[in-house]
Amino acid sequence: MKKTALALTAALLTASTGGVAQAQTDIAWGGSNPGGVMYYMVGVAGTEIGNELPDVNITQVTTGGSTENAKRLIKGELDMGIVYGSHVYMSQEPTGPFEGGDKGTMLRGVAMAYQGPTYFVTLSGSGIESLEDLDGKKVALGPPGSGTVFNCSNILRALGLLDAVEPSMMTFADAGRALGNGQIDALCQSSAPAAAVTELAETRDIVVLPYGENKLGKISDTYPFYAAGTMPSTMYKGVPDTDLPYTTVYWVAHERVPADIVEKMLAIAYAKQDKLAAGHKAWGQMKPDIVNFQGLGAPMHPGAEAYYKSKGLWPN
Repeated sequence: MKKTALALTAALLTASTGGVAQAQTDIAWGGSNPGGVMYYMVGVAGTEIGNELPDVNITQVTTGGSTENAKRLIKGELDMGIVYGSHVYMSQEPTGPFEGGDKGTMLRGVAMAYQGPTYFVTLSGSGIESLEDLDGKKVALGPPGSGTVFNCSNILRALGLLDAVEPSMMTFADAGRALGNGQIDALCQSSAPAAAVTELAETRDIVVLPYGENKLGKISDTYPFYAAGTMPSTMYKGVPDTDLPYTTVYWVAHERVPADIVEKMLAIAYAKQDKLAAGHKAWGQMKPDIVNFQGLGAPMHPGAEAYYKSKGLWPN
């Protein structure tokens, strides 16, 4: 018998009061790899939610990030994942990184996780002061299969720079170390704060390369799922407020996850949102965002719908 990521196993428990049948639900939740935002978000949420739901076994699955999360959800290898809205949209066709594969008809929305920027980081004194200065430079674009590679490539392509850089695929943590050691000239990161960038900024003076209004407009004209936003100066040590292209990121579940499980997990996540945000500040942005998610071509999960309706948050 094939094992699936989500298994409902009935176990007969013997206690002094007699036998008690209890269902165990296993949830495989994809984030990213260490150093990435999604990795820490899933780690924090899985621990906090799991502590409140002893009948639910939440396993944090290390992945390349959004692209891999979406693909593995489609294949049934994950039960939940943090996924870019652009990937939900493209998987419905399928197009982009999903071209030639199965459609993402089984993807269901749970909540908006956060809105994340895509940005290029270098060291002060590197001589790289603009995106154009990346021409001919070694740039880490993220780990293979990640949403970061997807976003960074889109940005460079929209600006006519994709073929100008010498790309390198590596984990977020490795990229941070490589930049600090002078093995690469810059790294690209999606979402903030990213642990690898935060750690680098504690020991070195970093620079987040500016886009400017013209470049931001060119990016959104090429890829409508990016919109201009401002990364605050409180994000990274020594980095001022910076205008960047942002994309929306969602907590997504497979359609097979039982509605009552999603409803319970979501209720705990909102009840403990302050604690989740203390673990990783991106969770502070969590909200329903129902209309925008449905606009991507996928429905909300029935468990999420039940929760939002019970709180009067479902749109009329």
